[in-house]
Amino acid sequence: MKFFFFISAFMALTSFAQTTNYTDVGVIVNLNSPVSMQIGSYFQQARNIPSQNMIYVSAPTTEVINDTEFNQLRTQIENYLVSQNLQDSLNYLVTTKGVPLKRNSIDCVVNSGSGDCGSVDAELSLILGTHQNQIGQPSAFVNPYFNQNEHFSRAQYGIYLVTRLDAYSQDDVLRLIDGSGPLTVVNQQIANGVIDLVESYGMDTTYFMDSYVHPTYNNMLAENWNATTDVSPAVLTDQSNVFSYFYVGHGPVDSIQMNYKWLPGSFSALSTCSSAETFDAQSNPNESFYIADLIKDGCTAAHGYVNCIFVTQLFRADILVNRYLNPIAQYNLAESYYMADASLSYQSVIIGDPKASIVIDNGASLSSMQTHSFRLYPNPSTGSFRIKGLEQLQGNISITNSLGMRVYMDDEVFDNETYQLEESGVYFISILEDGQLVGTERLVKH
Repeated sequence: MKFFFFISAFMALTSFAQTTNYTDVGVIVNLNSPVSMQIGSYFQQARNIPSQNMIYVSAPTTEVINDTEFNQLRTQIENYLVSQNLQDSLNYLVTTKGVPLKRNSIDCVVNSGSGDCGSVDAELSLILGTHQNQIGQPSAFVNPYFNQNEHFSRAQYGIYLVTRLDAYSQDDVLRLIDGSGPLTVVNQQIANGVIDLVESYGMDTTYFMDSYVHPTYNNMLAENWNATTDVSPAVLTDQSNVFSYFYVGHGPVDSIQMNYKWLPGSFSALSTCSSAETFDAQSNPNESFYIADLIKDGCTAAHGYVNCIFVTQLFRADILVNRYLNPIAQYNLAESYYMADASLSYQSVIIGDPKASIVIDNGASLSSMQTHSFRLYPNPSTGSFRIKGLEQLQGNISITNSLGMRVYMDDEVFDNETYQLEESGVYFISILEDGQLVGTERLVKH
């Protein structure tokens, strides 16, 4: 173990990092799913989540559950929150892979998906609150936090913000956790946004362009972000330094090899039918294009739907970029996604760390933004952290603080090496081999 001490000044950025804690985040873990247990444990350690905030349930490991199974799941969560007096102190809930994804009632089955059916996460957002009587209704409930311009609190809005840690594989989820989080560094000058209009017909094209594509593009330009709009019949592929991706159109879409190079902290939305229908690769024999494919490809946040929806209730990517990319307000991921979603108790699924946020650093190098070959664990840290994923690489480590000052340098670094931080703040850990930068990761020390 290597110990070192830091003497440095602190900026407002550091002060913000110290207040970004997870004491108001509850994590739902399915005791019947080893994957759920492992992801829950990894996320808890990586974000220093209090043990009492870990909500363990016994539920089916299938993605689809019926009325009875959903009510049993709901009751377990509610009983635990009340017994631990957490129902009003938590603002965020996080479900994990292995926790059921969809609630299909008898009405939903009879009406082929058009009745009372939706995502488990969207229903759980309403538990133990002023709107809990809207759970399981045959129509969507208007989200009280939609299009707001202030930071979220359950006390004010009577709901939880629910996100999910899910993907095709456990490794995909762990990579998502490692590649995002509070104050993820992004170089605005090299970050690219893609807005894709596909599968539109006739007058729908004009509607989609006017209601979704143009507003999103204009909001990105207004905040000085690069953006590309594509209206060709096919999905735009082979893009580099992608920081955001938004798709709108009819669906589901056939198999696509996007071949994107994603930046850390990247986010997305597939506003089309059934774009979050499954996170089980075996349940997708036709290899339809789902948000799970975006996460597998390297994106770290996504919004999709478990079934089809009405066009008038499509996700508002223009609101998302206006909130999430606002450098002054510093809205986190869950806040930004929920402000852009008009409906609750409906079909939405939001993938990602609820408290992920970005900080712009246009001095960050292109190579450090593109390369993501190692992980820091846990992150945030209360002291010690390890470097994992270097495999056979043997190089140098350089650590700089939020002021850009190098505070530590060592000629040797090995996989699973442990280091000890003494001062709280935001740090950037860089690995070099033969004088060439392998990659840079951000670490928050509480």
